[in-house]
Amino acid sequence: MKVSRIGLAVLKGTRHQARSSVKLTRQGPVGDRLFCLVDEARRQVLKTVEHTSLMASTVTWSDGVLAAEVAGRRLADAPVHTGRWVEVDYWGRRVDAEILAGPWAHAYSDLVGKPVLLVRVAAGDIVYGDQVSLVTTSAVAGLRAATRPGLEHAAQELDPDRDSARFRSTVVVDTRDGPYAKPGAELDWIGRELRLGTAVVRLTSAIVRCAVIDLNPSTGHRDLALLKTLPLNAENEPIFGLQGDIVEPGLVERGASVALVEPR
Repeated sequence: MKVSRIGLAVLKGTRHQARSSVKLTRQGPVGDRLFCLVDEARRQVLKTVEHTSLMASTVTWSDGVLAAEVAGRRLADAPVHTGRWVEVDYWGRRVDAEILAGPWAHAYSDLVGKPVLLVRVAAGDIVYGDQVSLVTTSAVAGLRAATRPGLEHAAQELDPDRDSARFRSTVVVDTRDGPYAKPGAELDWIGRELRLGTAVVRLTSAIVRCAVIDLNPSTGHRDLALLKTLPLNAENEPIFGLQGDIVEPGLVERGASVALVEPR
């Protein structure tokens, strides 16, 4: 098995971008969801499923410069720390965030149709589940038999390589030539440790999914009907992919080997 894709979003809810490598620390993947947008009136972190236009926005963070493509405009500058902190709501959890000054809040307010704040949060604070998420190419391929376009203008049939970004996972593991080539076989990894490059992740559970997976990862437009094809857990929630916590920090590179860690 090997790592076929690595991805993250610097600004939560924006386009999930491929990376050649990522460092996994005790706090999570370095550079993932450092910033988020908050409803100014309600003090709630914007949910991707409710603000799908964010998925068309590309954001990078390099050498202290935050660069965002928003509705055809490129906004690049160093965020200004205001020293103003707010308590925001993220799926019922209270998180402390610092308001940042710059051109982004106004542009994203126009995009989503209401006033928003751009804030910086501590690593790992704006993550719904565990630190790391993964899907396998075999699991994605297995969806094709049950998947049909949800709309007349739908994209081409789901492809394990092209469409893996749809699931917004930290890592995609290529399992097609190994013992875990059968879709769903990766569920046997729950409770075990997986070595990804030089890092080790303990997989804790399957990921409960929402309608974001039905959206084109580059445009935010609904183009497939995947959610209703997924298996259900004991609580009748749709699941796909795995999540886990980092037990050994390290570097994960595209093409790196992936292997289950034998019990000590």
